[in-house]
Amino acid sequence: MFLSYIALLGRVLLLSLERIVVRLLGNNQKNIYSNVSATFLFFFIGALSLLPFSFFININDFDFLIPCYISSILYTIGAVAYVTSLSVGEVSLVTPINSLNSLFLMILSFVFLNEQITIEKFVGIVIIVTGLSILKKEGNPLKSLKYIINNTACRLMFLYVFLQSMGRILDKYFYVTVHPVTYATVLYFFISINLLVFLLITKKTKYIKDVFNAKRGISIISGCINGFSYLFLLVALKNIELSIAEPITQVSMILTLIFTYIFFKENIKEKIPGSILILIGGWILLSNMS
Repeated sequence: MFLSYIALLGRVLLLSLERIVVRLLGNNQKNIYSNVSATFLFFFIGALSLLPFSFFININDFDFLIPCYISSILYTIGAVAYVTSLSVGEVSLVTPINSLNSLFLMILSFVFLNEQITIEKFVGIVIIVTGLSILKKEGNPLKSLKYIINNTACRLMFLYVFLQSMGRILDKYFYVTVHPVTYATVLYFFISINLLVFLLITKKTKYIKDVFNAKRGISIISGCINGFSYLFLLVALKNIELSIAEPITQVSMILTLIFTYIFFKENIKEKIPGSILILIGGWILLSNMS
């Protein structure tokens, strides 16, 4: 039990640092090929960090490969949006949006999996929307929402959260039974392959070398964080229920805000109230997930 809680705390810390490191890894000049290459390194190195643990797991069949690849298409597009969003926007602004996965999961589960929307879930939605409306002070809540909707980095993070949630819905629909470490390793490799194919088709593979040579340490650190944060979650789930682990993981958002002030001197004071409301709303939704 003690090891599980240590692993959960490790995941919270790694997730909060991940957004800082990805910001440094990406290209803030909106160079799509540079950001695709950064995303490739993020997942390829992440897959390599998980690979040694996969060797100790038996695979009885390979039926999971097709649904895994289908999901990887959504995750691939979402991953590029994630890296680009953190690279070009305020990390302290887009990070709370990253915590909206519980909202998107609830809506998509209602649409595609016929899950019920309870009063508790509705309250959670209202709190999240309220948090969004005060996340960026622009005179009044409507202007704040309009700013967020029209902001490129925020739009990209919304896209990432939506596609990530769709991927999780597909995973649940296909009911993949393979061990999570094996699935994550294969998924990360599939995402890497998709990105590599795109760069091969566009003849821009040189950007991979350019990004890695310019940011070798950041590339390796980001990939390892990507892989080990997931591994820590699996260790935590051995003795801690997902309904408890996921809400605790969301605390990483607050740590990220603190880190953005330390490393990038971003103004986080105005974003704290909205972030806390989004966090509370997310907790309510997660605690009522079936």
